Amino acid sequence: MKLLNKMPLRLRLTILTALVLTVICMLLTITSVFNAQKIYSVPAEDYNSNTSPSNPSMNRPPVTEDETNNDFTYASIVYMFIMIVLGTCASYFIAGKALKPVADLSKSIENIDESKLFQRLEGFNTNDEVARLAKSFNHMILKLEKSFNHQKQFAANAAHELRTPLAGIIANIEVLQLDENPTVQEYKEVLEDTLANAQRLSTLVHDLLKMNTAFNADHFVNIDVKEMFDVIILALSESSKDKNIRVENNISGIMLSGEKSLLQRAFFNLVQNAMKYNKRNGEVVITAAQNDDVVTVTIEDTGIGIPEDELEHIFEPFYRVDTSRSRELGGSGLGLSIVKTIIEKHNGNILIESEVGNFSKVTVMLPKN
Repeated sequence: MKLLNKMPLRLRLTILTALVLTVICMLLTITSVFNAQKIYSVPAEDYNSNTSPSNPSMNRPPVTEDETNNDFTYASIVYMFIMIVLGTCASYFIAGKALKPVADLSKSIENIDESKLFQRLEGFNTNDEVARLAKSFNHMILKLEKSFNHQKQFAANAAHELRTPLAGIIANIEVLQLDENPTVQEYKEVLEDTLANAQRLSTLVHDLLKMNTAFNADHFVNIDVKEMFDVIILALSESSKDKNIRVENNISGIMLSGEKSLLQRAFFNLVQNAMKYNKRNGEVVITAAQNDDVVTVTIEDTGIGIPEDELEHIFEPFYRVDTSRSRELGGSGLGLSIVKTIIEKHNGNILIESEVGNFSKVTVMLPKN
């Protein structure tokens, strides 16, 4: 069986067909010989009675019944082998025709190299399994292309985000070096600016690591959702006072299971964004509901909103709706990416609805257990 699996598919199909054909021909031959011997055998005396002195052409040596049966058996076996050989050759030819689309598909895939990595397969317009396989391959190539482009964009954005604070640090040091007699105040300003940029780098690296935090189901605990949001709101109380934002926690009696530190970080980011991009004297309303299997948490604010064409990109790493304002507010562009990563690690889902100038509403659905 191992040797058979190493053979080309066409040869394998031919051998298997030949084996089936051989068994069928042998059974048919044995059956026909047996029936011929039992039903259609001619007694030797009847056969020999056809010889007559008055008809010399009919004179032949007496033939026995065994000889007649042997002749029929021999002829049947010869025909059986001929049929097996012809059937095997036909099977090889038909298998080649049937597998030609597979061979063409394999050749098309082999021709794809690094210079045309995302080339689609064309010419498979039938409705058979090979065409469906080609369609699936093209679909896979499309997803790989999107993922590849996403990774390229991520790398470019990460390099840009890391370069900005580094450039600031280097520039400050170079300016200080140009001054032959820098004052204590100048040293202090450079150190403060360098510290701010270093902290920004540290936050960025921490967020990048957070996106790849290992997920451990052994750390799952039962979480009181109201208590968790009370802790988050308390931690953000100073931020809410700056804009006089009122935060309502309308959750009660809702429990869910998960890794507490990760979920708290995800919801912290969501509430922080609801405050950060809110209007002065605005409000944030947090609600939750549950059924037998799913807990749904909703965070709605009266903020500046998100343009509709931006919503599909909002969870991409380093993506910002308003770059200048996000930098001014200290965002790294990773907050919502981290949120989505954590929610998906808990087999949940997250949706955002928004209207520019009116509101943003984030809905998180998590398995209860």
